[in-house]
Amino acid sequence: MRHKILIVDDEENILLVVKEAFAGKYEVFTASEGAAAIEIVKRERPAFMFLDIKMPGMSGIEVLDLVKGTGVEPIVWMLTGEEDLKVAAATLENGAQGYITKPFDIDVIRKVVVNALEDLGKTKSQKASGEKPWHVKGKE
Repeated sequence: MRHKILIVDDEENILLVVKEAFAGKYEVFTASEGAAAIEIVKRERPAFMFLDIKMPGMSGIEVLDLVKGTGVEPIVWMLTGEEDLKVAAATLENGAQGYITKPFDIDVIRKVVVNALEDLGKTKSQKASGEKPWHVKGKE
């Protein structure tokens, strides 16, 4: 069974690029707004989720809070612009495993997902032990 991943971003080009990067390897779902993302989480139960912080309507932070109430526990990595770094860091306290700054290198995105899913058990034990997540800088 292939892992399911969800990409949530209001920028269509980001959804397309990231979805294409994982086509064939994972079952990939996309949402351009928060309410649709919550419905996909409930229905598909993804193992991994990229979540944009700034979206019109429901923010990524609100989506992150609502995901907690679904009973599904995907590994969540936030996507953020440089100006959002304080907010992104705060999401770590709220359950996100890490964050990636935009613009990002698609190879970095691939590496984050592959490592997270390969080490799914290890990630859960780190979360339980209180180890701090980390940040991956977008492009150098």
